[in-house]
Amino acid sequence: MLGRPVAVHLLNENFQVRIFTTNENRAKAFFGDRVEYAPGDVGNIDSLRKGIEGCDAIYINLKGGPLPADYIRIEQEGSKNIYRAALEVGVNRVVQISEARADKKHSQFIHEKVKYEAEKVMVASGLNYTILKPTWFCESLPLFLKDNKAVYIGSGKTLFHFLAVADYARIVAECFKSDKANNKILTIFGPEAMPISEALRRFLEICHPDIAIDRLPIWLAKFSMLFMFNKTLKSAVNLMAFFDKHGDDEVETSPDEADRLFGRSTITVEEWAKIYRKIVKGV
Repeated sequence: MLGRPVAVHLLNENFQVRIFTTNENRAKAFFGDRVEYAPGDVGNIDSLRKGIEGCDAIYINLKGGPLPADYIRIEQEGSKNIYRAALEVGVNRVVQISEARADKKHSQFIHEKVKYEAEKVMVASGLNYTILKPTWFCESLPLFLKDNKAVYIGSGKTLFHFLAVADYARIVAECFKSDKANNKILTIFGPEAMPISEALRRFLEICHPDIAIDRLPIWLAKFSMLFMFNKTLKSAVNLMAFFDKHGDDEVETSPDEADRLFGRSTITVEEWAKIYRKIVKGV
């Protein structure tokens, strides 16, 4: 959802891209011969060394879960392995995606804790780093759809500055074009604050006007978890419960410095939805 658009943007900006992946065939289905491939796993330091060797810089986009152990193995320990391999091979420039709420205050939640722990190690590593901390992405909105229904879990009171991955990918490329973002931790916001439920409504209005939103209170979703056997669904409920309480007003690092360095992100939810409709539906 996030890594592929960044890779495409880097290619369009004439970067040479090598993709480190656990599934080379799946990656080739997306990119063909436009990129180099390095098969491996972030738990395997030898495969990381081979994958990184010869590169000028590294972009890290890891996705853990659904179990806490998976988050720790992939996002926390996997990140540490990448830093170690980079130092051993001699690649000094690293840009990594984190999350706007990944800080000590929110580290009781595993999704934020692993990112915060990785950030601390990155900063202390001696690498030339940039940590990008985006808020909610517009690209997450279609994930609320299932079987021609849209289900939103939560009160819909917390606000988020929804960000289009196209704006984010531009920032990633800018980090590699100059040293203006070196050794900085930068929060990235989209242009307008709104609840997740409102962003979902705007998306549906443009792309699926026949679909209404079914709202589910957090307490009812958590009660339903008692009867769930799907670990991914349980993780999603816990994630929504967290974001129902912690919005962009709790972000520790202001987006002002990122806006000054790169310009404010401009793509609205409605603009993104029209682009999405054109790509998916061809209209």
